[in-house]
Amino acid sequence: MSTESTPAITVDEAILRQPAPEGEAAVYVRNACKSFGVGKRRATVLRNLEMTVKKGTIYGLLGASGCGKTTLLSCIVGRRSLDSGDVLVLGGEPGSPESGIPGPRVGYMPQELALYGDFTIKETLEYFGRIYNLPAAFVKSQMEFIFKLLDLPPGHRYVKTLSGGQQRRVSFAVALFHEPELLILDEPTVGVDPMLRKSIWNHLVRLSTDHGRTVIITTHYIEEARQAGTIGLMRSGHLLAEESPQNLLATHGLRTLEEVFLKLSRTERAKKHGALTASGRAVRPADSTQQEDHGHDNPAFVCTADNPDATSAVASRNRTTPSTIGEQYWKSSKSVIPRADEHGIVGLTFSPSRHNLEERISDTQTLQRRVGSNVNLPNADSGAAPFDSQEIVCKPSELKTGNSSTSSCSSSNLSCDSAVATSRPTKKRGSRTFNLSMPSAHRTAALIRKNFLITIRNIGMFAFVFLMPGLQSTLFCLAIGRDPTSLKMAVVNEELDPSVGRVCNYTTDCTYSMFSCRYLRYLDNATIVQIPYQSLSDALDATLQGTVWGVIHFGPNFTEELLERQVDGNAVDKETIEASRIGITLDWSNEQIALTLQHRLVGGFNEFNRNLVTSCDYQPVIPSIPVEFMDPVYGKKNPSFTDFMAPGIILTIAYTQAVSLTAAVFINERKQGLLDRSLVAGVRTSEILLGHLVTQFTVLVFQSSVVLLVMLLVFKITCQGSLVLAMFITLLQGMCGMFYGFVVSSLCDQQTSALQLSLGSFFPNMLLSGVLWPMEGMSIYLRYLSYFIPLTHAIEALRCIFARGWGIDKPEVYWGIFVNFGWIVGLLSVCLTIIRIRKYTG
Repeated sequence: MSTESTPAITVDEAILRQPAPEGEAAVYVRNACKSFGVGKRRATVLRNLEMTVKKGTIYGLLGASGCGKTTLLSCIVGRRSLDSGDVLVLGGEPGSPESGIPGPRVGYMPQELALYGDFTIKETLEYFGRIYNLPAAFVKSQMEFIFKLLDLPPGHRYVKTLSGGQQRRVSFAVALFHEPELLILDEPTVGVDPMLRKSIWNHLVRLSTDHGRTVIITTHYIEEARQAGTIGLMRSGHLLAEESPQNLLATHGLRTLEEVFLKLSRTERAKKHGALTASGRAVRPADSTQQEDHGHDNPAFVCTADNPDATSAVASRNRTTPSTIGEQYWKSSKSVIPRADEHGIVGLTFSPSRHNLEERISDTQTLQRRVGSNVNLPNADSGAAPFDSQEIVCKPSELKTGNSSTSSCSSSNLSCDSAVATSRPTKKRGSRTFNLSMPSAHRTAALIRKNFLITIRNIGMFAFVFLMPGLQSTLFCLAIGRDPTSLKMAVVNEELDPSVGRVCNYTTDCTYSMFSCRYLRYLDNATIVQIPYQSLSDALDATLQGTVWGVIHFGPNFTEELLERQVDGNAVDKETIEASRIGITLDWSNEQIALTLQHRLVGGFNEFNRNLVTSCDYQPVIPSIPVEFMDPVYGKKNPSFTDFMAPGIILTIAYTQAVSLTAAVFINERKQGLLDRSLVAGVRTSEILLGHLVTQFTVLVFQSSVVLLVMLLVFKITCQGSLVLAMFITLLQGMCGMFYGFVVSSLCDQQTSALQLSLGSFFPNMLLSGVLWPMEGMSIYLRYLSYFIPLTHAIEALRCIFARGWGIDKPEVYWGIFVNFGWIVGLLSVCLTIIRIRKYTG
C-alpha cells in the first residue's frame, strides 16, 4: 500500500496552531519581519516583532511616526504579508476561513480618511451596512446610537463639506458601526476635542469589559494610553516593552508613560552605542542623535554588511565557551547582546531576546508533551546553528497520530537583517491569495450603487461620460472628410481685351470664341474662388505670399490656337501646342488642397469639352478617354473620406472613453485609502472589478449608442450591414479599453503616470490600426506589427459591415470578434495578477 508524502510544517507553525501560551489571544504575532524596496533601497520596517493581544482587552500601540505601527496593523488585517514570521488573528491566519479577516469580524479605521466625499454621512454608513449585509432595523438603530455617541453632524451633510475632525469621527463611526469582535484604530483621536476623546475612550472601555470586544489602538498621546489594559512601546520596528501601564510605571519607578518610553529608548540607544564603541569605532553623540530620529531607517541599529564592526564587537565579547543555549545564540547571531538595566529589565533588540528564546523552548517542550516525540529539540551543544536559526520540521500526519518515528528536520536562517533577509517566507499563502469563490451579491450590489452615485454626483465626470461621446462624433463628422471650399485661385486671362475693361463674355452655343471664359464657367464656384490678376508675375507673387493656392493662366490667343491645334492634328507645331494649353501652377504644400483643386480643374475641363461637343451636335463620348468606370461593387462612385474613417473613429471613441474612465479607478481609491478599507471589510478584488465592470459597461452601452446614433442618423454615414453586429463589435472594443484601463490603474500609483501611459499608448494605437490611412500604405514590417493592436481587426470588421454589408460568416468579421475576446481575457488576467501581487506586497 503506497502512502502519500505529507507536506512538512515547521515548529513555529505547530506552536501557532495550539492555543496561545497565556490564555486565548485575539492577535498573536511571532518573529514578524517586513521590508520594502530592494537592494540598497531596501528598508526593514518590522524586525522580529513579537506581540500578544488578549481577547476582550484594549491594547495601546505607541510609537513615533515611521516606527512601523501602520505596517504592523496592515499585516494584522491581511492587507500585507510578512517577509517572515507568523501572525494569528482570532484563531487563524489573516485571509483564512478560520480567522474571517478580512471581513466583518474586524473594524478598521486607517490613518487616511478613507471615505467617499460625494456621500452623505447617512449614505456612508448605509454603504458599509450593505457591505456587511446588516439588517435594515439594525442599521437604523445603530445610526441613532452612533450619531449621539460621536456627536456627528446631520446625516444629510456630505462628507467633503465636513471639517477634518468631523471627518475623522465619521471614519471612526464606520469602524464601530457593525460591532466587530476586533477593533483596529489607527490614530482615532487626532483632531478630536478632549471631551469627545474621553467619550470615545469610555465607549471603548465598555466594549472591552461589557461585550468582550478586543481593541487595538495607536496614538501619539502617550498618557492617553493609560486606559488600555496593555500597551506596546514600539520603536524602529520592534517592541521595547509590552506590559500594562501600571506595571511599567511601578517597575521603572516613574510617574508618566512618556518617561518610561524615553528611558527605554535611551537604554536601547546606549546598548547600541556601547557595542559600536567596544569595537573601536568612534561614534559622535551628534551622529547618534541624528540617527535616532530616522526611525526604522537608522543604520546604526542594524548589523548589516555596511556595518561589520557591530558583528565583530559581538564576537570579541563572547570569546569564552557559552554555558547556555541563549549565550550560544547571541554568539552565533549577528545581533547586539542585550544587558539588563538597574531594574532588571532587558529591552528588546532587533533579534529575539533571551527571554523570547526561553519562551520558544518552553512552547516547544509543551508541544512535545502534547504530541509525543515527533518534535526534536535542537541540542544545546550543537555548534552548527543556534536554536533560533534552526527550523524544526515535522509531518502533520505524525502530529495527528502521535507516531513515535523521528521526523526529518532542516535548518534555515531566520535573520531579519535588511541586507540578508531577501527570501520570502517558506509558508505557502496560495489559498489566501487565489480565492476562487463566487462574488457576494450584496457586496457587489453595494459597490455598483456606490459607483453610480459617485459618477452622477461628480458634475465634471457626468459631463465627460454622457456628453463627450456625442460631441466627439459631431466634431468628427463636421471637421473630417469634407471637401475643402472657398479656395482662392489667381486667374490671368490674357485673352481678354483691355480696351473693353477685360469683360469675360462667353456663349453656350456652337460658337468658337472666348473658350477661356467658357471653361471658367464650369469650375466649381463653391470650391474655387477666382481672383483676377493683370499679369502672370503678380499672380505668382501672390502664390508665393500664400494669398492664393495657385494660378490659372490663358495665353493671348488661346481660343484660336486651340482650334488650330484641333484642325492641324499631327501637323501642329510646338508653338501652337504651347499657346493652346491652360497653364496651372499650384501650391503643393498642402497635398489635400492641391489634389482637390487638381480634381476640380480637370473635371471642369471635361465638362467644358463635353458641353462644346454637344452644342455642335457631336457625340459627347467622342472627346472622352476610352476608359469608363462602371458602377462599384461596394460603396459609391464618389465616396467621402468620412465614410472611410467613420468605423475607425467609432471604435476609437469607444476605446479611449473606456480607458479614460477606468485608468484612475484604483489609483483614486488606493490614494485615499478607500481600497484598503473596502478590502479589510471583506470585499474581494473580483467583486471590486465586477462592480466597476457593471458600472462601466452600462456607461459604455450608452456611449456607444450615442456615437452610432449621431453617425448614422444625424450625419447619414452609410451602414450596409447589421446594426446589431456593429453595436456588438463596438461594445467589445469598449471592453478592451475598459480592461486596459484597469491594468493601467492597478499598475500605476500616481494619476500622472496613468495619464502618461494612457496617452502614450493612444497614438500608436490610432496610427497603426488603420484609422487614418489604409494598412496597405504601411511598410510590410509595420503592417505585421499592426495586427497585434486591439483596434486593427475590429476596425476592419466594422468597415466591412458598414461598406460591404458583410455578416459574421466572413473571416474579416469573425476575426475582429475573436481578437477582441482574446484581448479582453488577456488584459483581465494581467489585471487580476497585478492586483493579487500588490495586495500582499504593498
